[in-house]
Amino acid sequence: MTAVEVGPSHMPSFAYVLSVDDMRVVSHFVTDKIASIPLGEGDIGKGGDLFRMYCASCHHTSVRGGALAYDGSNAPSLAGKSPELIAGAVRWGPGPMPPFPASVIDDKQLSSLVTYIRAVQNPAKPGGIALNWYGPVVEGCVAWFAVLGLVGFTIWIEKGGKG
Repeated sequence: MTAVEVGPSHMPSFAYVLSVDDMRVVSHFVTDKIASIPLGEGDIGKGGDLFRMYCASCHHTSVRGGALAYDGSNAPSLAGKSPELIAGAVRWGPGPMPPFPASVIDDKQLSSLVTYIRAVQNPAKPGGIALNWYGPVVEGCVAWFAVLGLVGFTIWIEKGGKG
């Protein structure tokens, strides 16, 4: 009701266009009919395919956001966002993000996409340090540098530790 009356951000105010009853009807329609997105348990594999196809170019495969060079802004990180907020953003496309209506991504696919994003937001921690989820190549390089450092330290000790 307040959004229709005041017009937050770049949305115009409808205080002088609609009556109070009309604003109430519009706000109830938006919150009861449009804002409800049915989310069920989706398939992580299909959600991953959809994310790589539609979302990864801006939000990166780690769902941590990135640059939109043509726009001069950053795609936000999806870490910590609720499933409802993610689904709403997919449907209506805030800012420079394009909307993906049900004709492009149906409700079942949307559930799979949200399930995948939630799984990537809370990855399994099999042990060790995740190194900010940079990936196996970076983690492997760090491991090799650590091994080479230990070998060098061992050789230095073997020679008497005098350099």
